[in-house]
Amino acid sequence: MRWLLPNIISAFDNVYSGWILWNLFLAAIPLLLSFSLFRRQSLSNRWFLAACVLVGTIGVLGLGPRIPRAVQGLYNLLQDNSSPLSWFELLWLLAVTAFAGLLSLKIFKTKQDPQGWLWWVGLVVFLIFLPNAPYVLTDIIHLIRGTSSGQIRILVVALVFIPLHSAAILLGFEAYVVSILNLAAYLKQHGAKAMILPLELTIHALSAVGIYLGRFLRFNSWDLVTDPTGVIAYTLDALTSKQPAAVIFVTFVILASLYWVMKQITLGLKLRIRYARQGIDALD
Repeated sequence: MRWLLPNIISAFDNVYSGWILWNLFLAAIPLLLSFSLFRRQSLSNRWFLAACVLVGTIGVLGLGPRIPRAVQGLYNLLQDNSSPLSWFELLWLLAVTAFAGLLSLKIFKTKQDPQGWLWWVGLVVFLIFLPNAPYVLTDIIHLIRGTSSGQIRILVVALVFIPLHSAAILLGFEAYVVSILNLAAYLKQHGAKAMILPLELTIHALSAVGIYLGRFLRFNSWDLVTDPTGVIAYTLDALTSKQPAAVIFVTFVILASLYWVMKQITLGLKLRIRYARQGIDALD
């Protein structure tokens, strides 16, 4: 079995390059925001801080394999002295990053719903990053690429990558489900229960568009800030073209169906835990 560990490490270096941890990090961002914006009192400060530290650690580990590519891109941008637009894009990106960091710190420190401009900005950030959670469903292509490349042993695929894929997809999509449930609980608490179903369907539709833009056109959530005109143009083109519109519609159906199933399972587990705390046998 000594050969197993080197094969696993080699497979991750050549095929996966940290995608699992990075995508889980992106999926966890809207989850943390949902607790901060909609259900802040449901988590103690200790658990919330622990969750933030865990998500941050996952993000750092997932970013590691991408650092050389990011450094190379930054170097190429700095070398392009002939284009003032490149410098403007760099400064704009740094400003947006700094603002996002300050906003996150402010929101995470807020114990009550602020109900001000900061809360609304946090809501927009939440909606922008939310499609990253169900996006992990499309990462099954990494498993296909890994198994078809001939670089990974079948035993490694069966014992490591398939379970890892299943766990990553389940965790990412569960983050999507819990995020929307937190929003639904907030709406119910504020007397807007009738808006839950229409908002859920709207979120599924927007997420389907986001998944298409991310998987096929390779846009990221932050491109809405750094290149909003490009994102809007490609989105309008996708919605008015037959094939992209069909892909988005199928994705919407899949998201809505899986969300309904996972929602029932999540609420059922929550109810089962409540019964166990009250000493009630769920089989009675």
